[in-house]
Amino acid sequence: MFRDDPLVKDAQIYFMVWLQETSMADAWYEVLSVLHLMAMVCFLQANSLLLPRSYGDGQGPRVSEESRRATVDVFLKAAGYLDCAVNQVLPQIPPEKRRALPVDLVEGNLKALSLQGLGQGVDMQLGLAIDNPKATLAVKRRLACEMVKYWQQIKDSIPELPLSDGWAKKHTLFVKWKYAEAKAAAYYFHGLILDEGNTEKSQEMAISSLQASEEFLKESKRASKAFHSTPPTSR
Repeated sequence: MFRDDPLVKDAQIYFMVWLQETSMADAWYEVLSVLHLMAMVCFLQANSLLLPRSYGDGQGPRVSEESRRATVDVFLKAAGYLDCAVNQVLPQIPPEKRRALPVDLVEGNLKALSLQGLGQGVDMQLGLAIDNPKATLAVKRRLACEMVKYWQQIKDSIPELPLSDGWAKKHTLFVKWKYAEAKAAAYYFHGLILDEGNTEKSQEMAISSLQASEEFLKESKRASKAFHSTPPTSR
C-alpha cells in the first residue's frame, strides 16, 4: 500500500541498520521487529496525511477531511500490529532474551504505542464529529471520554520505560499534552449536555464542567508549547 512512499523507504533503511546493530538469533525476534517496523510506517504515513496542503482554491493550506478519515484506519492498523506483537509474539520469546530486547521492543513501550494508535484514531474521529453538524453532543462526549481512557493508560505506561534520551522526554510531553486536551474536550461536551438541563443543579454542574474544561485547555496549551520547543523541535 505504501511501497512507493519515500517515508517508507527511509523507514526500511533505518530498520535494516537498526536490525544489524541489535540482531538476536531468534526467529520470533525478527517477527517482532517486522511488526514494530510496520507500525512505525503507519505512524509515518498518518503524519504525512496530517500535514497541511494547498489545494489551489484560495483557502490556504489545510488537512482535508478525506486525509483525516484515512488516518483513522492507519492509526488502527498501527495499533493492531503492536497489539499482535505484545499478545502473540512476545510470549514466544524466552524470558532471558526478552530482557535483552532493545528499548523500542520492550512490552511497556509496545503497549503504550498501541494505545497511542487507538487514542489518536479516536482523536481524528472526534475532530470529524465536531465538523459534522449531525453528530450529537452525546457522541462527541463519548469519543472524548474514550480519548481520556486511552491517554490515561498511555500516561501510566510511560514512566515504566527505561528511556533517557531526548525522544523520551518529547514523547512524555506529547502524552501530557494529548491527555490534558482529551480531558478538556470531555469536560466541555459534558458541560454542554448538562447546560441543556432545566434544573438549577444541572446549571451549576454545567458551569463547573466548563470551568474545568478551561483549566485543562490551558494545561494542554502549556504542554503543547513545551512539546514543540523541546529538541528535536517540531512544527
